[in-house]
Amino acid sequence: MITRSQKVRLGLFVLVSLVLLFVLLAAVLGSTVFADRDIYEIDYDISVSGLEVGAPVKYNGVRVGRVDRIWINPKKVSQTRVAISLQKGTPIKENTKAILNVQGITGLRFIELVGGTSSSMTLPPDSTIKAGTSVVDKLTGRAETLSLKAELLVNQMVALTGDENRALVADVLERSGSLMNTLDRTLTKNSGLVTSTLENINKASSRLVMAIDELRAVAKETSAAIASIRRHAEGVLDEKRVADVLNDTRTMLGEAKKRLGEDELGRFTKALNKMAGRTDALVEKLDLLVARGRQDFRATLRYLAETAENARDFSRLIRDDPSLLLRSQEKRGRELP
Repeated sequence: MITRSQKVRLGLFVLVSLVLLFVLLAAVLGSTVFADRDIYEIDYDISVSGLEVGAPVKYNGVRVGRVDRIWINPKKVSQTRVAISLQKGTPIKENTKAILNVQGITGLRFIELVGGTSSSMTLPPDSTIKAGTSVVDKLTGRAETLSLKAELLVNQMVALTGDENRALVADVLERSGSLMNTLDRTLTKNSGLVTSTLENINKASSRLVMAIDELRAVAKETSAAIASIRRHAEGVLDEKRVADVLNDTRTMLGEAKKRLGEDELGRFTKALNKMAGRTDALVEKLDLLVARGRQDFRATLRYLAETAENARDFSRLIRDDPSLLLRSQEKRGRELP
């Protein structure tokens, strides 16, 4: 049987234990529970599934606070607002961003504060920290986009393989087979005509080769004739030869002047002067005639050169596209009454 003294000792022991436990809790949790904190808010436009009240808040990997409250923003229902409490003096800058990260493989989330430069202004308490996008959120967004595209692709494949499209493909294949059979029968029926057409084309090609060879020969002969005419013309219209003739004439006149007497010389001189004047006039006319003849001759040479060039171009066109002769013959045949 328990005596009264034993009950008193047990009560004292329990009371002392409770006091010690309370002191221990106050010593351990007092600095975190009852410490003065700074309150900030964060607005997320994405799902905060996995984020719970009391979740840790870390700043560059160091725990500096906790999540105090999570609710829907009444001004914008698609936005979730999160209130966090941070240790007094935590350096939150205007360019600091709050990112949702995942703790291991548990699926629970915590808030990671990243960024912030010394040159940026310090964000005062009761302000709103800008929400950032984590790698997980980016991958999730891309996965959603890929899933939507995959779904669209599957829907299109299903539409393409529908009953209507299958019937259309079968109809096209059937018509293609019918067309091939018709083409085969046509070729078999007109094989003789096709053979004769090919033979005619072969003969026309042989004639075309002969015509091209003849055109080449004509072009060579034309070029040789032009060169010969040019050489003869240069010999005829040589100014040096005309000057030599005039010099010889003047020399002969000088020798005749020496051999004749003074009386006869006067008469002869007058005659020679008249002849010289006529000769000068004749020479001037010859010069004009030669100049005009030279221009005409040069024009003739130019026309001959253009003719030869056209002949070469025509032969080259015939060589590159022999069907020109056949088309021209067909056109002339249609013009006949």
